[in-house]
Amino acid sequence: MNASVTMRQAGQSKKMVEARLLFEERKTILKWYLKFENVVEVQRQWRHEYATEPPTCLTIARIRDKFETHCTVCDVHKGRSGRPRTASPASSAKVLEQFTHSPQRSTKQCARETGVSRTSVRCILKTARWKVFIPRLLHALNVDDPDRRVQYCEWFQNMVREDEEFVRKMVWSDEAQFKLNGTVNRHNYVYWAPENPHVHVEKEVNLPGLNIWCGLSVRGLIGPFFFEGNVTGQVYLDMLRTSILPEIRTLFGNDRFYFQQDGASPHFHLL
Repeated sequence: MNASVTMRQAGQSKKMVEARLLFEERKTILKWYLKFENVVEVQRQWRHEYATEPPTCLTIARIRDKFETHCTVCDVHKGRSGRPRTASPASSAKVLEQFTHSPQRSTKQCARETGVSRTSVRCILKTARWKVFIPRLLHALNVDDPDRRVQYCEWFQNMVREDEEFVRKMVWSDEAQFKLNGTVNRHNYVYWAPENPHVHVEKEVNLPGLNIWCGLSVRGLIGPFFFEGNVTGQVYLDMLRTSILPEIRTLFGNDRFYFQQDGASPHFHLL
């Protein structure tokens, strides 16, 4: 009996917490869902942003469904009178024409240029079964890459079986380049279309940028370290000798460690 009462009280408390979601919080949840298309990732983002227990998967799904059905995350009164609000044929044609000629525009920009509210723009797109597509980064695969990946997985599993502390001895590393020309983040670079256009994002080369290296291990971060100019084999080797390896040794001392690096050309430079 006590357990039943406790569970009922916990459920009521949880419902009260969910009912207190503010409008801005609902908008944030919807924004995360449109970006990641995964309720679990939305909950992870909530924990990181608010440091509190996130709404349930059901609540997140209801916010998504409400937006898809009513084009709003506000409370919808089911018993209101009058006909459902719909966009006029002229407004619908104007909005679809805008996105046909320029599928990369945002709903906010379309609303400003057509004089149709942003909510109506989204409803028009939904009614016409248009969707938003986000370009994805794809890595090219060579013929022998699948076999090499399987081989690596088998080697990694064998190392873990032989040494339970193997993973704790790993130093993972990677490099990234940050362009200084204001390149648009691909997560904010979308396409509206009735079907996936499979758009390829062209990458410009030889633009001013900053190259950064960083390492990660259970004992802490290594770096970040900044490269001046292009990263060549000699530049990378000098960075290893003067900065990277000394800092790794500071963390690991005389303990054995495994250093991971990717297949970038400077990593296989021949002197």
